[in-house]
Amino acid sequence: MLAAAAVLVALVGCGDIPSLNSESVAKPETPATSGPADVSPQSQLQPGAASSVSVDRIAYIGPYGDLFTVNPDGSGERRLTGVRQVRSRSSDPAGPASPSDTAAFYTVQDLDFSESYAWPTWSPDGTRLAVSRVQITPNRSLEVSVQVIDAVTGVTRTVYENDVPALVADGTPHYLYWSPNSEYLSFLATTRQGMTLFAVNPQTTEGAMALERGAPLYFSWGGNGDSLLVHSRDEVKLLQRPFEPSRALLLANAAGFRAPALSPDGRKWAYSGGDASDSYISVGESDDPAVPRRILDTGALVAFMWSPDGRTLAVADNPDPQGRIFQRIRLVNADGSNLRTLAEEPLIAFYWAPNSERLAWVGVDAEEQVFELKVNLVAEGSGQEGSREVGEASELFRFRPSGEVFTMLSFFDQYAYSHSPWSPDSSQLVMAGSEGPVAERRNGHTPSGSRIYVLDAVGDTPPNEIAQGGVAFWSWN
Repeated sequence: MLAAAAVLVALVGCGDIPSLNSESVAKPETPATSGPADVSPQSQLQPGAASSVSVDRIAYIGPYGDLFTVNPDGSGERRLTGVRQVRSRSSDPAGPASPSDTAAFYTVQDLDFSESYAWPTWSPDGTRLAVSRVQITPNRSLEVSVQVIDAVTGVTRTVYENDVPALVADGTPHYLYWSPNSEYLSFLATTRQGMTLFAVNPQTTEGAMALERGAPLYFSWGGNGDSLLVHSRDEVKLLQRPFEPSRALLLANAAGFRAPALSPDGRKWAYSGGDASDSYISVGESDDPAVPRRILDTGALVAFMWSPDGRTLAVADNPDPQGRIFQRIRLVNADGSNLRTLAEEPLIAFYWAPNSERLAWVGVDAEEQVFELKVNLVAEGSGQEGSREVGEASELFRFRPSGEVFTMLSFFDQYAYSHSPWSPDSSQLVMAGSEGPVAERRNGHTPSGSRIYVLDAVGDTPPNEIAQGGVAFWSWN
């Protein structure tokens, strides 16, 4: 147990999660020749690009802090940062008159070494990405903001500017999370009043509205963006449109866990109750919110998430009250029936496949000090109606994560809602890090640092390295 915990500390030391100071966010004065290549405007744009939808693409942050998207096989790389709007040859000042004018309307600037981007987050409809930007001003101060970027043209809009250049976690300016209908961008930011949950509609001119303040603060969306489940301090609250804090419904007083789980249809919620000696999962339903059901006893260290179809709750926990890392994953129905074990080993995170038929997890090999990405098939059962059976696990990838990926894994029960490693068809995954036990360089932003790998979910083909970068996520569609 102690060895498993020690390997996490060792991995953090090798990955070295960066802090946002002027040295760590600044890019080198001269990029290495093996750095990301510039992309011409003509190759970036298609006729009608502003209304195009990006499908089955991977967004990643390159070694110099720029945002790219790429096809799963590594082709079609597109740099989205550094794109600016210029005067069109068209007589219409609002934009190009025809597709032939499009390339004159948008151009790609040279790499800007005074700014860096972090944590790209796809909108569910695939048309936009939200991303944090950290900019170094001429007087060497930092400006931190949230940007929304068109996934094809790279046209950018600033939707929020920090009043203080502070982080929400190591190397993390904001936590970004779109509503299921792509209407709202919710995000956590550090303000003068403390940690704050905001929501903004990027399609309007209205500013971001503060929904909740306090720390720790975790949340999940449900329905079609109509409901929001918040765990703030020791309170579990349900917010429904309109998202007015005064209308929040207090569901429970509960601590000792991180992210609450709101089912995709918004009708069921799960949270952890009790204390270190008696911890359990409770499920409430919108039909009778005052009477939650205790469905599963757990260890004090616990994290959980609904399958995308809302039928099954996956629960990672550790029966040891002093445990510092998860030791098993179990699956259970919403009514507490059909409990079965998916994995029993030291692990740090898990992720449901979009089709709810597979579940990936990241195990810990303490002896070799590497992480192991594994996938298990969760098959339809032949017993109780609506049940699922467990298949055999496949080991896909042994790796050391980048600093950003380690942060994502450490808080996976929150990041899994907003940043998907799974391909839309549930056949592949994407991961950033160093293959095998070989340690990467300290800052993870050199050509010999982290790589982006695409992995076959069945394990039939070896990992495919597609780019250099510290973090990568698949589009939802």
